[in-house]
Amino acid sequence: MLSRNQIRQAALQYLYATSQTPEEEQEQDEGIWDILMEPFRGDYCKLRAKAVSGHLTRDYPDKLRLFVTRARETADKLQHDPLTLPVRDLLQDLLVKEGEFNASLLQLKKNLYEDPSNDKGALSAACDAAQELNTTLMQMRRRLLDALKDFPAYNGIWAPLVSSCNKLQEINDRINCLIHPDGRPSLAEMKKVVEAGKDADELYREAKALGEDILRRRDELDAAINGTLENYSPERVSAIDRAILRLGAYELLHRKDLAAPIVISEAIRLAERFSSAESPRFVNGVLAGISKTERPA
Repeated sequence: MLSRNQIRQAALQYLYATSQTPEEEQEQDEGIWDILMEPFRGDYCKLRAKAVSGHLTRDYPDKLRLFVTRARETADKLQHDPLTLPVRDLLQDLLVKEGEFNASLLQLKKNLYEDPSNDKGALSAACDAAQELNTTLMQMRRRLLDALKDFPAYNGIWAPLVSSCNKLQEINDRINCLIHPDGRPSLAEMKKVVEAGKDADELYREAKALGEDILRRRDELDAAINGTLENYSPERVSAIDRAILRLGAYELLHRKDLAAPIVISEAIRLAERFSSAESPRFVNGVLAGISKTERPA
């Protein structure tokens, strides 16, 4: 669950970053957000990789071995009947794809635990590849099971194979819930991954909207800030203090649902965390001045 503080901190970092960027590029620069969101997306990426390569597929090797055995046994029993060639082809294709999926899980574990560079891009790509194969497997298995229905005379042969297919499908369904949760994930590890993904998306959406709205009102906010400065040239205000003041001024002017003392207190905490030792008192003085003008008692 995201806090307002997380959104404000991300917006603040965006405001600071844009102060180092040419003005005409600021509102269109997704590169800034890629950098700001990397820690959150990185956490989500690791959680997703751990879930897909570990928790959700821990029983996959055993079930895969059983399926391979039963698939080959079934194919051998059908050799004498040329009408079953489509089924045998589907089985062969499925075996190949299962091998690719198994290899993708091994690669995902390697990226997760053995990559010294901790390359989140490679980890995310490996996870995407595994999930794409997961979706393909689900579709191929359904086609196979549908094809088996055309040969009711072989129902006695199909039973072990169908049972194995269904057990593998359960694993694929778990992974599919990470892509299409629909409020359904029941395993604790799945909930963590889904919530992390939603939090990262929400943070990007909310912080981006807040930061860009502040930029659009920059002239108005700077006028309010500069009008409150006493014996202090606007040019002397550091980039991080200017960003904190713009955020605070924005909330005082355009978020009347937020009490002024809360806005000022939160801005002071941002100054304590991100700026100099003198900054909290400076921020307090400027925002208190704006509050007296814009929100007189």
